[in-house]
Formats: sequence, structure tokens, C-alpha cells
Amino acid sequence: MALKQTQDEIKLTGADVAELIKEYQKEGSVGAKYVTLQQYYEGKHSILDRKLSSASSPNNKLVNNFPGYIADVNTGYFMGKPVTYSAEEGKGADQLKIDIQDIFNNNDEQAENAKLAKIVSIKGKAYELLWMDEESAPKFAAVDPENMILVYDDKIIPTPLYGIRFKVVDKKTYAELYTKDMITQFEGEGEDLIQVGEAAHPFLEVPIVEYLNNDEGIGDFEKVLQLIDAYDKSQSDSANDFEYFADAYLKIKNMSATTGANVSEMKKNRVILVDEDGDADWLTKNIQDTAMENYKNRLQADIHRFSMTPNLTDEAFAGNLSGVALEFKLWGLEQAAAQKERKFKKGLQRRIKLLCNFLGLHDKNYDWRSIVITFTRNIPQQLSDAVKAAVDLNGIVSRETLLALLPFIEDAKKEMERIDAEALEGVDLTDINDEQPDFDTPKDRQISIQEAAQKE
Repeated sequence: MALKQTQDEIKLTGADVAELIKEYQKEGSVGAKYVTLQQYYEGKHSILDRKLSSASSPNNKLVNNFPGYIADVNTGYFMGKPVTYSAEEGKGADQLKIDIQDIFNNNDEQAENAKLAKIVSIKGKAYELLWMDEESAPKFAAVDPENMILVYDDKIIPTPLYGIRFKVVDKKTYAELYTKDMITQFEGEGEDLIQVGEAAHPFLEVPIVEYLNNDEGIGDFEKVLQLIDAYDKSQSDSANDFEYFADAYLKIKNMSATTGANVSEMKKNRVILVDEDGDADWLTKNIQDTAMENYKNRLQADIHRFSMTPNLTDEAFAGNLSGVALEFKLWGLEQAAAQKERKFKKGLQRRIKLLCNFLGLHDKNYDWRSIVITFTRNIPQQLSDAVKAAVDLNGIVSRETLLALLPFIEDAKKEMERIDAEALEGVDLTDINDEQPDFDTPKDRQISIQEAAQKE
């Protein structure tokens, strides 16, 4: 949404908030779409509502949860390994990283990122709200897009103008209006929302972060919903056909004098006596099994192809696990993840910026751009390949970069510190001249050891 007004002009009434919520939730609106996508992820597909004209006909309703599979695989690949943060040299970035990491730990930031990535995968968009808890500590948490309206201005680079978080319980609406400096609470039924509270917040901007899956804000399985519906229908129809086959009729030819008692006796004795020109066989429906299976295989292949999500159970996929072959098979998934990364990084940067605004009110003036955000794909790796790559690059790139190549090392900088500490602890100092100065810091200690070694 975009309105031609500035933040200083925002004067929304309860009626304005109620109208925005009503439009957002109406059938066919974007808010209703998010509800549908969540239902598909949970296995509540349209096949479950199918009704046949004949009540006596089999009506199987088989759900094939491709949406759950697609969203989980994409989320695991993109956010299965936690996002890492590092500080640029200077600008007080090291202290900023410490302060930001402390806030992240207080908010279980890794779990929060994983939740946001999952919502983004399902619905194409997610929101995060920042607020202050009872101890005046900053908190942030994911909000589903069906419960959040974020309005932007009409500038070339749009800026959030205000946001509305809402929920409806037993026809009663609870809403919160967020601007750059205030939070206003509303309650009521229908269009009769009344302001019930107001408070300031310390983030200096609208304290809401938007995360997108791609430029269009489309979920990972949204483009293939019709294919999924067709696959559900074909699987359900196949089950119906087999039920028809199991309920086949016995056809008796040229034996019109046969009674119900005769049929019961034949079923009991499992013997049928026919006249000279008589005959008996089963009347069954011919099932085009091969054609149906080919049709379902095409549907399944198209679902994976157009969602760019590989079929991990495919024998052809698992047959070759070499590094190059695996990268080629994950190429489509990587393209989708690359789009996610660009959009998700933008959201994380805004989160850090809002937190820096908060820290600035406590005489801690930081540049949020000094924090470097790194994503790591959760891809199967052979340890020997990673080690070989690190060995081959030794002397070409920095030691920190080499350690970052190893999949079992989450923080290369901390690992370097541990290596240096172990090296210092393992040095034999018994032969060093007593005139050597005291070791005030690890750096002084290292220099003194080097000097001693040169004297020897």
C-alpha cells in the first residue's frame, strides 16, 4: 500500500483502522491468500471439499502434501545453517557486534530467523515486530502477514509510513497502530474501534521489518498450486477406480431363471453351474493404468521443475553425490535461495538499523552498515573435499577464510582465537632468559616468544 502523506501527517482514527483491516481480509484479497497458502502447507487442500453428483460413488480425497515438502526443503537449504555476523575493521564495529549479539541471544535470533524463513517460503512475505519488554530490553518476533498491514509512502525508494498489527477473536478486533514514534491500541467490533491506549517507542522509525521471498513476494509453492490440485485429483480418481473394480458386478448370461437364492448358494459353495449356452463373468471397468501413471508422473515432474525444488527421493538424484554433480542438481534450488538471500539480508539490515537506533539513545552511536551478514547453504558436503580446498588455498587467502571453508566450523574468528591460545599454551618457556619482560597481554607474550626464538 502507498499513501501520499508524510509520517507527521498520520492521524488515523479507529474507523480508518477498521476499514483497512476489512479491505485486507475480504475474500480474494491478499490477506485471504495468505490464509489459503497456510492451509495448503498444513495439508488442507481443495480436494477435501470435492463433492460428486452420486452419493453412492466412491469419493476418495487424497492429499499429497507437496506444499509442505517444497517449503521445508527450501527453508532447510536456505536457513538450515544459522546466519553469521562479523564486524568490519574500525568504526567501533567490534563493540557493536558484541552489543547486537547480546540482544540476539536474548531473542533466540537463530530460531527467529528460521521461523521467518519458513513463513517467507510458505507465503512469500513475513513481518517482524520490535518492541520493549517489561525490563526495557528490545525484543523482536515474527508476525504472519495475514495479521499485519504495512503501509509505505510513494517515494522512489518507499519507506514504511505506518503498520497495523491486528487479530480478531469472537468478532472482536484488537489492533495496534505503529508509527515512527508511537504505538496506539484499538479495540471494538466491526467498524466501531475505540482507542484504548497509547505509548512511545525508542526505535525512531516504524518498528516493523518486512521480509520478502522474491521481488514479487510469491511463496515457493504458490506457482504450482494448480498442478498440486490436479495431482490430488488424479490420485483420488485412481483410488475411486480401484474401488469400482473391487465392487464389480457378476454378469450371468442366458440364465434368466436364476434367483437370489441361487446366487446366495453359489457364493456359499463357490461354484456356478451354467446351461449349455450360458455364461458368467465379472462386469468391470477398464482402467487405463499406464496412461494414468504417465499423467501423474508428468504432473509430479512439473511440480518439482516449476517450484525449482528437487525430488530428493529420485534415484537419479541420489545416484551421483560428487561435488559438481550435486551442485548441478541443486542449481534451481540455489537460484531461488539466491533471491531469498538478497531479500532476507535487506530485512536483517533493517533489524540491525532499528536496534542501532535504540542503542543510540543510550549514548552508543553505531553505524549499522559495519556489521557483515553471511549466509551459508545447508548442503551435504564431503569433508575430504572441503579439507582439500582449504589446503590448496593455503597461502592464497587468509587463515580466517580457510577456516570458514570447513563445514563444521561455525565461527572462523573464534576458531582462530582458540588456535592461537593453544599455540601459546603449548610453548616451552623453561629456556627463555629470566631477563625477558613479563607478559602483560597475549600479544606481548607472542612477541617475546618470537624474540627468544631468534636469539637461539
